[in-house]
Amino acid sequence: MEQINITTLIHTALIAEAKPIIGYFGLKCTRRRPFNIYQKEGIVLIASGVGAQKTKEALKYALELFRAQRLINIGIAGCADKDIKIGSLFCATHKDLDIPYASLCACAAPVSSAKDISSTLVDMESGAFLQSGDVEKYIFKVVSDYLEDETPSKAKVGALIQKTIPMWSRYV
Repeated sequence: MEQINITTLIHTALIAEAKPIIGYFGLKCTRRRPFNIYQKEGIVLIASGVGAQKTKEALKYALELFRAQRLINIGIAGCADKDIKIGSLFCATHKDLDIPYASLCACAAPVSSAKDISSTLVDMESGAFLQSGDVEKYIFKVVSDYLEDETPSKAKVGALIQKTIPMWSRYV
């Protein structure tokens, strides 16, 4: 099977993260199995589900179908620093952008204490994301919580992502 050339492959873990991006770029669902794929003129989005294994599987599938010039992971992250406002956007891969940089670590399970991590932000997918593809990668994370046990609602996740799209979409 011949790969389709695209500019950007966007990865999210959650459908709640993906929905505002799908709307913003006017993406249409073109595949439903084994993962939902949304696309439009050079942009493809895949939502993997939570965790490293699902991220690996989704990106392997997408990169068999598409040859991307860059990969973007956008999603929520827990934050160890309570002085950082919920909704703050950070880049975890590039220090020279107009988006602030923050350190990020990937953990296999939710983290409930800042003493359990050595970074500012934590998620469950970034490690697997960084291992996928040999192209430029960007990781953008939106602070959703301060490592509380309660998971943010789908509505809150969508609203947090929606507010940041104008800031990171220029890298698409």
